[in-house]
Order: sequence, then structure tokens, then C-alpha cells
Amino acid sequence: MKALVLSGGGSKGSYQIGVWKALKELNIKFDIVTGTSVGALNGAMIVQNDYRKAINIWKKINLKVLFGEDAIESTNNFEIYKLYSKHFIKYGGMDVRDLEKLIKRSLNLRKFYKSKINYGLTTYNLTTKQAMELKKCDIDKNQLDDYLMASASCFPAFKKKDIEGEKHIDGGYHDNLPINLAIDMGADEIIAVDLSAPGLKKSPKKKTKITYIKPKNKLTNFLNFYEKGTEKNMKYGYNDTMKVFGKFEGNKYTFRKTQLEKNRELYQDTYLHVFNKVLKYKKAIKAFEELINTNISIEDETKNEIIGKLLLRVMESLAKSFKLDDTRVYTHHSFNKYLQIKLKKYLKDEIETNKTCDKKEVELYKLLQLQDYNELRKQALLNPIDTLKAIYLYTICEA
Repeated sequence: MKALVLSGGGSKGSYQIGVWKALKELNIKFDIVTGTSVGALNGAMIVQNDYRKAINIWKKINLKVLFGEDAIESTNNFEIYKLYSKHFIKYGGMDVRDLEKLIKRSLNLRKFYKSKINYGLTTYNLTTKQAMELKKCDIDKNQLDDYLMASASCFPAFKKKDIEGEKHIDGGYHDNLPINLAIDMGADEIIAVDLSAPGLKKSPKKKTKITYIKPKNKLTNFLNFYEKGTEKNMKYGYNDTMKVFGKFEGNKYTFRKTQLEKNRELYQDTYLHVFNKVLKYKKAIKAFEELINTNISIEDETKNEIIGKLLLRVMESLAKSFKLDDTRVYTHHSFNKYLQIKLKKYLKDEIETNKTCDKKEVELYKLLQLQDYNELRKQALLNPIDTLKAIYLYTICEA
């Protein structure tokens, strides 16, 4: 049986909705869903097959819902922590009544309990000092919303959840990625979405086929809920899942399948030609090895594979430097076009302001335009990565 396991992670949980979207497109189905904290909440929506309702929930979850008049809009983590600390000192944790109402309205008990997908969640009972792993059949339909909120009661940020006089806190205090619960429920194949958030994680109790999906990019702070952050997280989740299953390529940036190979085929000869004008070929190979951070050699992989890895590292480094959108899905043409636009803007601003650009790769690119190879060789020793980036810019713009 196949299981989807969803970790806790607060606001990072919107990433899992992006994962779900990708899995739906890939037509990957599950017999079991287990989750902790926000993963338990998302998992309930998956079991009742309400993708649109899940999107709606995440659009409505924000600091206003959680803090009311005390809410702020900020991406400053210190300010967010202060807000939670204030409510812990004053009220013993954040009051989540409005969030509970939103979750309760979103649950469709008929769909949930009639679904063929089995379900499990984790929480921790502070009163009995016992971890709880509850399956669908263990949860009374009149208490489903209570146990979902119990699993997500991230104490001390949130208040403890009271169920029949017993206090519960976040399931992350027991197991933030409940793979073993899925195994106990009969899973022999697992897709685990790990948000890398605070919480305990237990090693799988037996050898099981597990495909991990983890964020490659930085998600929102797990305690900060805001619309733009939610949207970005969802896009990251979708892109990363498509990469895991071979539909997209890239690392922190995302390319449609085959686009990196097409880019290499289009530019590799020119890139190497320019490179060899700056450095001797043996030094170039050494730079390749250092850049991709392996002990790779020509005997281990083909030259084309090495160059492909090199170009991806250079492309993504340039994308970060020029602040390209890391949620977008690129073709090789669109990616290079955005780089060209950014480069032209920097050069134009430099002329208009009469100030030297603060990007080393742009300064080296100008040396390439002047064909000042002596100076470039000196700079290459001091700034090897920036030199490689400048050569790439020159290759797609000039050569």
C-alpha cells in the first residue's frame, strides 16, 4: 500500500498543497495519509479530496485570524517572535478559536469518513504524558476537528488544546514526520514530505521504499502566516515535486525537462572557447571539479556531464545574484532572456549614475568585451566563480 506522510511545520505547510497539486497532475494516488500538526490538517483535506477547499483555507490563514487587532504585517522574524511571546506571557499562548472555526467549516465529515484513503495523525497528551497516534477509526466524527487542532497545537506559541478535560500539544513533540505510523497502518511504499521544521523525527522502524520531498528553497518562517509567503511556498512545493519525479530539472531554480541539455548543446562549444582564452584547459577542468564540489574526473563521467553540472551551478548562481524569480518554471530561452534584461539594466544604470556596478561578474563581463585577457587571468585567480559567471553572460549575450 502507498502512503503520503506529511510533516509539521506551521506556515511552511502551504508547501504541501503545492506538492499535492503536482501529485494530482502526476496521477499518484494513496491508500494512506498520515500527518503531524499542519500536516495532519492538510492530510484531512487530501483524504476528503478537497483541493480547492485547502487552497481557500490557506488563503484565509493569516496573522489577523490568529492575533486579531494585535496582528502585524512583517517578514521580520524577531518581530513575529515578539508577537507570539507577548501572547504567551499574557494569555498562555495564542488563542486559535477563529482558526478552529475555519477548520471546522472546512471539514466534510461524510467525505472524510467515506473516503477509501485511511488516515492517521499524531498528538501528545500532556495530562497522561502519552503520545497518541490516532487512525481514522479511532477518532469520533464529533471530535475530528478537536484532534486536528490538538495535533497542531504548537505549544508554547499556541495554547494547549483541551479535549474532555485533558490537555494536548503538537504531535511534533512525539514524531514530526509519522512514517512509522504509516508503516503500522500497512504502508510498504511512502512519499514523505519533510518541511525540515522544529520537532522530533523518528527513524523508520523497518526497511521501506521512501521517496522524500524536501524544500530546496527557503520557506517562510514557520510562525509567520502571510499571503505572499503562502503563494511562494505552494509554488516551491509544486516545483520540487516535479523535480523529484523527473518532470522538471534544476536545483533552487526550475527548468522544464530537457531544457538544461538544450542549453548545454547550444552554448557549450562557445563557452569552452571563451573559457580557454582565459585559462588553459587543464586549469579549466580543475575549476570544474572545484565548482561542482566533487572529486569527479573525466574518467568518472563524460565531459558533457561535467559541463552540464558546471553550467547549472553557474546559471543558478547568476540567477540568485540578479534576483531572478525562483518560483518560475523556465525554458533555457526564457532564463537567458531574463539574465540579458537584468544585465542591460545594470549596465544602463551604471552609465546613468556614473557609478561602478557592485557585481563582480558584470565588471568581468566588461573585461571580456574589451578582450583584456591578461587582466581576466589575474581576476580569475582571485574570483574564479565570478569569472565563470562572466563567461556565461558573455556567451549568451555576445559570442
